[in-house]
Amino acid sequence: MYWVLIKCCFRQQFQYKWNLLFQMAGDWLGIYIKICIWQAILNAGSIKDISFETLVSYSVIAAMVSGLLYSRIAEELADRFRTGMIAIDFIRPISLKWYYFFGQLGENLYHVLFEGIFIAAVSLIIWKLTIPVPGTVLIFLVSLFLGLLIMFFIQYTIGLLVFWMKDGTYTRMITDGLFLLFSGIDIPLWFYPDWLKSLCDFLPFSYVAFKPISIWLSMQEAEQWQKILLIQLSWVLILFMAERLIWKQIQSSVEIQGG
Repeated sequence: MYWVLIKCCFRQQFQYKWNLLFQMAGDWLGIYIKICIWQAILNAGSIKDISFETLVSYSVIAAMVSGLLYSRIAEELADRFRTGMIAIDFIRPISLKWYYFFGQLGENLYHVLFEGIFIAAVSLIIWKLTIPVPGTVLIFLVSLFLGLLIMFFIQYTIGLLVFWMKDGTYTRMITDGLFLLFSGIDIPLWFYPDWLKSLCDFLPFSYVAFKPISIWLSMQEAEQWQKILLIQLSWVLILFMAERLIWKQIQSSVEIQGG
């Protein structure tokens, strides 16, 4: 059932071909502008110990990872709660949580396969980027999958709060802001002050994007890989238990408006 859901959401995106073309152009333009900024900073001598190739690779991989991690689950839960359509979700013969997870995964895979392949191909041609050894790629994929689960549980748990707050606008804004600041998806955490990097290591956001990307770039020692994976798995379990606790509270006292 979940595989069928992934395929349906994947095929649904084929209806928006022009949207895909504009997104590809916009993503590529964003990467090119970011790389030009990094190059200007490097030429000014403001960055040391980080090569231009590393910054380019980080920008390209971060753009592809961002497409896979994209989630509108919290927003969709809030909209369906407001309209009362959430009642239909409760009677579906499928878990509400996994319905949103695999549906969003199908959409994201579509964008990664088409936008990501285009971005990667053009970047390899222009900047001659290197690909790590297969062992590093495998660890990266495992870490990225755990990061995907962390991001999903954060978004889903925040989305469930709408059952009490009635409006998920501000919780989503706060969550998106925290992710943008602490995940390193736009600005690598190498450039953060030590106290802020320590805070990022304490929070789950850096384990969603920055840690997997740093594995791809071989910025993490091999002995650190196991530690990163264990911390990611711990966050998955913690967020899963938090989501289960909230879900039990919802089941005991649910109130749906609208519909």
